[in-house]
Amino acid sequence: MGCAWFLLLWVLSQLPGNYEAPQENFTFLWLQTSSFPSNTSTRAEGVAWLGELQTHSWSNAADTIRFVKPWARVKPEAWLSSGPSPGPGHLLLVCHVSGFYPKPVWVMWMQGDQEQQGTQRGDILPNADGTWYLRATLDVAAGEVAGLACRVKHSSLGGQDLVLYWGGSHTSVGLVILVVLACLVLLFVLILGFYWIRRYR
Repeated sequence: MGCAWFLLLWVLSQLPGNYEAPQENFTFLWLQTSSFPSNTSTRAEGVAWLGELQTHSWSNAADTIRFVKPWARVKPEAWLSSGPSPGPGHLLLVCHVSGFYPKPVWVMWMQGDQEQQGTQRGDILPNADGTWYLRATLDVAAGEVAGLACRVKHSSLGGQDLVLYWGGSHTSVGLVILVVLACLVLLFVLILGFYWIRRYR
């Protein structure tokens, strides 16, 4: 029974709190069945539902809580990348946020404490595991990226926002491939030269 109360308190603490993302109401339901086969033994099982989704199950036989959905204990992940150039001298900064549940989330490009009004948020899209994905972009002049950061607020973060700073080191995939190929060609030339020197010495 103590395990059931612990689960109830834990789930309630994960429900949307006070933050700036739009709020939705969710029904949390805990169902428990108990049987008493004898005077000395008790069998109890329980399931937890958040809205229409089952999140946890529990049995006193195993005395463990099973997370039915991976997102029941996983916080959102965020990463930065650059998108296709919107024009000469401009960069498209992309902030990706994935693996969050419930759906309400707040994502914004920031300069210090100043929200960047040019932030464009895409649609919130479903992941295969029942979590959600969102990307927020910002078209900015190449010389104005210093100090920019993507800030993410979500109920699962317990008031600790995710903040990712643009470090200017987010190079395109094409450039990375070009550097790797150049290194491989250089290595091949060195090996070939070493072989030629040893053979014709």
